[in-house]
Amino acid sequence: MKNLVYISVLVLFFSFFVSCKKDKVITSSGAKLSFSQDSVLFDTVFTNIGSTTKLFRVHNRNNGKVNISSIRLARGNASFYRLNVDGVAGKSFSNVEIAANDSMYIFVEVTINPNNQLNPFIYRDSILFDLNGSEQHFDLIAFGQNAYYHMPNKKIIFSNSQALNYEVEPCNTTWKNDKPHLIYGYAVVDSACTLTIQGGAKVYVHNGGGIWVYRYGTIQVNGTHGNEVNFQGDRLEQEYKDVPGQWDRIWINEGSTQNSINYAVIKNAYIGVHAGYSAFDGFGNTVNPNDPKHLSLTNTIIQNCSYAGILGHYYNITGGNDVVVNCGQHVLELDFGGNYAFYQSTFANYWNQTNNSSGSNARTTPSFLFNDYFNGNVVSAFDSLYFGNCIFDGNLAEEFQFDTIAGGFLNRLHFVLDHCALKTGGLQSNTKPTNICEIISGNANPMNFISPSTYNFKLNNGSAAIGQGSTSATGGYFNDINGSSFTYTNGFPNMGAYGPN
Repeated sequence: MKNLVYISVLVLFFSFFVSCKKDKVITSSGAKLSFSQDSVLFDTVFTNIGSTTKLFRVHNRNNGKVNISSIRLARGNASFYRLNVDGVAGKSFSNVEIAANDSMYIFVEVTINPNNQLNPFIYRDSILFDLNGSEQHFDLIAFGQNAYYHMPNKKIIFSNSQALNYEVEPCNTTWKNDKPHLIYGYAVVDSACTLTIQGGAKVYVHNGGGIWVYRYGTIQVNGTHGNEVNFQGDRLEQEYKDVPGQWDRIWINEGSTQNSINYAVIKNAYIGVHAGYSAFDGFGNTVNPNDPKHLSLTNTIIQNCSYAGILGHYYNITGGNDVVVNCGQHVLELDFGGNYAFYQSTFANYWNQTNNSSGSNARTTPSFLFNDYFNGNVVSAFDSLYFGNCIFDGNLAEEFQFDTIAGGFLNRLHFVLDHCALKTGGLQSNTKPTNICEIISGNANPMNFISPSTYNFKLNNGSAAIGQGSTSATGGYFNDINGSSFTYTNGFPNMGAYGPN
């Protein structure tokens, strides 16, 4: 019994000794802090717009408590950075304690004031830690960029009570390419006005925003090969590189035949391009089939949209050398009829993103969907679909769906698939309508893209689409989206938007 009492006393004494040692503040100048990383880096931060929040951990790996006499920004109160240390916001802090073998979080944000520079610039600062007379520093680095800002100053309430914040752009304006354009809400092109976007321009859109070309307005995106116009979300951190649905869409109503998008890259939206007659988009106008409504969409890449790459609502679109790939539901959805013609284009859906609502990355909808009616009635008996030398592919067994009023739309002469490669089980060569020629089933002859998961839809050797196009179905596109000749060794063009590697 005495031995047990003696052991218990020793254990209590040892525990008390260790506890006291850990609670004792270390005063040695040799004590050091360590950090979870050597610096915090902010990708491009637009001037006057706050950054995302970054964080790192400060570790006390010593066997005793430390008292950091000062934590401060080297630039002081003039710094563009802001800190939050252990739940307290500020730019300098005193007597911050960290227990033995413990750590704390520091959160960092930055807002950079504008200057006269057109090119990106670097803004640096450091966090200084004073511990027992020794100073340690932690680097902060941000890439700043001046921009043209398009900020909402008006609001419209739709019949479903949804609100849209917007700014009406000056009539007949040109967006230059010397600085990025940053859109909050919607940038609206008003009736009888034209928005022209120079080649090489970079357009960044905040969450939920986009470009809206209102009825009888016009948009002209004038990219060139090697000088494309880029549209994407405004979160430029590496972790947002392939996050879909970061912004809404480019939305074009009826009223103009001069809409054009050439050599653009549109990515990470909810919908890439929505060309829609306003009567079907919530405005309640009477449909007039004779209203002008046309978009030329050429040499353009649309990828990683959470809903659809191209959405047409009773519209006329002519496209060529387009690559529309990897979207959450459809890469091409054409509702309520319309007139569409695409040449030398690649439509492929190897979507592998997580669906936020289900937590699954499974896609059950076909890549291509067409319907020709509204409220049970055919909108126009003169709808037409023409696809020449195009690819329709994906990771489902069936990537083609028609939802049409009874009457045999597939056999109408104004629906033509001319030398197209399809991933389909419903339009096989032995049962296809006579106006659909040279179908190659994707099940039997895979397209053999180089790397669909990384958006590389060039064709590997052995692809069923190599040299299988028709010279009469090119639509006048003799060079591919990269400027290479379509002609293959047998004298026939490839299907899709890419010529030989």
